[in-house]
Amino acid sequence: MALFLRLLLGHVLGDFAFQPGRLVRAKRSGLAGQVLHASIVTACTAAVLADALPVAWPAVALAGAAHLAIEYLSVPARKNGGRSGLVVFVLDQALHILSLVLISLGLSAPVAPAIAWMRMSVVQLGLVDGIAIVSLMGAILAFEVRASALGNGEQPENSLLAFDGARVYGMIERAAALYAAAATPVPIVGYAAFVPRLAFALAHPPAVRARHVSEALVGTLLCTGTWLLLAALASRY
Repeated sequence: MALFLRLLLGHVLGDFAFQPGRLVRAKRSGLAGQVLHASIVTACTAAVLADALPVAWPAVALAGAAHLAIEYLSVPARKNGGRSGLVVFVLDQALHILSLVLISLGLSAPVAPAIAWMRMSVVQLGLVDGIAIVSLMGAILAFEVRASALGNGEQPENSLLAFDGARVYGMIERAAALYAAAATPVPIVGYAAFVPRLAFALAHPPAVRARHVSEALVGTLLCTGTWLLLAALASRY
């Protein structure tokens, strides 16, 4: 489990935190951009597993190779205007996560739960992963859901989510919701993080309201699902 959680954290960092808009466009333009992106994901994964590289390097290398192969397949799928960006995004991430599950099961490298040399419990590592997922991946998921709902599943090839104040607020909002749910005796307290957005939505016209309600709904569902996975992890470790 520790190997999978560390591979997953490297994936989320490389696929979202360190993939600016310019790199997204380069990735969609050709193989060179995809190779650069996969190299960054591999570097992030190696950094997360820095203390265990003598035994975990095959897992890191396989994760990087699998990431490149999946990007090579998913980029053309996104260019096909007949496919929803949301569907492509979900399938792309599902394939990435499945590849990490298979790698961690196949290699079973004896690594401790940690981020580089910072040791922690499996549950703490899972919480770090969860916060990274809901804040970073959640931003793109909310964007794709909104684009799919408002554009009938179609969006321009080069449309990207801007890294602006609204995106940062959403990242903080979802991270706070999940952390509150995990750190308090009553997980439902985490939903309070979405109250300011909903109050803002109610005070604005329908078009603005729809966007913020959609954002809150995606955040709520994503944080709930992630918290349930964390609860299952905590019951086992």
